[in-house]
Amino acid sequence: MSNQPSKNKKKKTCPYCGNNQTTHYLEWIVSTVSIAIVNPLAKGLFRTRVGRILFRLAEWVQARLYDAFALFGIMRFDPHPSSVLAPRGRVMFDEAIVRGWKIETAMIYGRALDTYRVTLPNGGRFFFSGLPRPEIYESPAVGWMDDKALLKRALEKEDIPVPRGGSFSRWTSAKRYFDNSKSPMIVKPRLGSRGRHTTTNLTKAEDFEKAFRVAKQMGYFVIVEEHLEGSVYRATMIDGMLAGVLAGDPPRITGDGVKTIRTLIEMKNKNRNRRVSEVVISDTLISFLERQNYALGDVLSHGVTIDLSEKIGLAYGGMSREVTPNVHPKLRAELERAAKAVDDPVLGFDFITKDISLDPGAVRWGIIECNALPFINLHHDPLLGEPVNVARKLWDSVARKNNI
Repeated sequence: MSNQPSKNKKKKTCPYCGNNQTTHYLEWIVSTVSIAIVNPLAKGLFRTRVGRILFRLAEWVQARLYDAFALFGIMRFDPHPSSVLAPRGRVMFDEAIVRGWKIETAMIYGRALDTYRVTLPNGGRFFFSGLPRPEIYESPAVGWMDDKALLKRALEKEDIPVPRGGSFSRWTSAKRYFDNSKSPMIVKPRLGSRGRHTTTNLTKAEDFEKAFRVAKQMGYFVIVEEHLEGSVYRATMIDGMLAGVLAGDPPRITGDGVKTIRTLIEMKNKNRNRRVSEVVISDTLISFLERQNYALGDVLSHGVTIDLSEKIGLAYGGMSREVTPNVHPKLRAELERAAKAVDDPVLGFDFITKDISLDPGAVRWGIIECNALPFINLHHDPLLGEPVNVARKLWDSVARKNNI
């Protein structure tokens, strides 16, 4: 009998990572070192003139390395759109072609990277990974804006709404904070995105303890904060101005007073849009229902709507809606004030509110995180609502900064 493992054996997946699996121990190391050492240095050093010079020097060296890799055949640059694998890079690539700009994908030994070389009409050339910065060089904020605790402090100083809470590394202090809190809580890694290892709507001590352990798998530092109610909105900001807002909803069902939750889920899956994934009934979903005091066999009262997951978007059976025209003018002003506080030309805010069309002073809302590389492609292809060409707005900014 062969001792070789079966080729059909399924790779073990983490239910808390969802559809975006990652290596836990590497994430733990990167997160912990970044928070303890790199982020404080970035926020302090690059505020100085010497720091900014060093930062730009590092980017210049990186560009020259790319040139050297190309010279020795290690790297090549492909001008064809088919070379682009990242959806975010694809919308930038396509819009550059519309403008007549030369753009190429960096390839190493035939493998495409999310890195691109752009040649501007005035002859200028630069590289970017993920998204281009209007000034070509990245700003110091890139080094710390993804840190949820540092972001919270920066916004609190400007009286911009954020969920009540903070960063914790020890269980005893986190438990003490939870015991003294009156509202449901959320636990999540201090660094990270896509909802990995995030647990919401925590009201019971045993659930909170499990959530704390789950978040700790991704780093030494954990965020504990109040649970805000509403949809998660993703606001892309360019040069401090609001470029687009996408609503991301978790999968939801509404009761009719007759059918069980399990039946409502089955009906939702049967009638879903082809772009929306099925809602998978799993231990994670059952646990999520239990935190809301529901079970699969319960009959949901008529007109009552509940969430089925803490994760949002089409990949989890949820929705995406482009809602930029509906943003209340005062909410727009608050988001632009927040962008000024972070002081970076390209960023994405995730915030929660019940209704973006209402005066933000009349509802409880808050910014929950900031992304240095927002997924702007989501604005281009929402399930509902009119698409917004954010790539065009970003290239417009690059053009203005380079006198094109």
